[in-house]
Amino acid sequence: MWPFPEHVDSARIFNAIPVPKDVDGIHFVGQRELGNEDVYPPVTPAAAMELIKEYKVDIKGKHAVVVGRSPIVGSPLAYMLRQAGAAVTIVHTDVDKETLKELVGQADILVSCAGSPGALQAEWLKDGVGVINVGTTFSESQDCLLPDIEGDVASKASRYSPVPGGVGPLSSPILFRNVAQAAWDQMEGNGEVSATWDKEPAYIR
Repeated sequence: MWPFPEHVDSARIFNAIPVPKDVDGIHFVGQRELGNEDVYPPVTPAAAMELIKEYKVDIKGKHAVVVGRSPIVGSPLAYMLRQAGAAVTIVHTDVDKETLKELVGQADILVSCAGSPGALQAEWLKDGVGVINVGTTFSESQDCLLPDIEGDVASKASRYSPVPGGVGPLSSPILFRNVAQAAWDQMEGNGEVSATWDKEPAYIR
């Protein structure tokens, strides 16, 4: 659904979504800053954080550089990393190339979500960096998905998520988790279920 066509007022659309039904997490950062812990996380940033958790990447006290500032990926992901204890720098493709290169080269953890193929070069990375590729763009001429980072990431990174096949496959199950949680929360608010629910779940066989 995102991004919207240029003629659509995205802020108006975002503001029309009630927080209790916001399974895409548009309101995540604003609501968390206001102290609302019950808001649902945006799926792609949550997927990136699940990767970090699954592979036990130590981010506390590390310098994380997020390339991208969209309201549903870059900004909430920077917030999540900050809450997890990282020192976070947000940059974007409007930053001049030399500054971008310098900041990328300082990262202990680099998260690229610019959606601009070739915006970053693998040679800019410092040795041992952890890289999470989020930004993907479909190339009609090459008939494939392209990452933001061009070059041999494996030669520099201690670990990295590929494109495709890294963060993307986790996004759908996290969206489903948000939808299920939102449905439960709504039913609990209506008194249809409670925290003492003791029925066995059904399984697909």
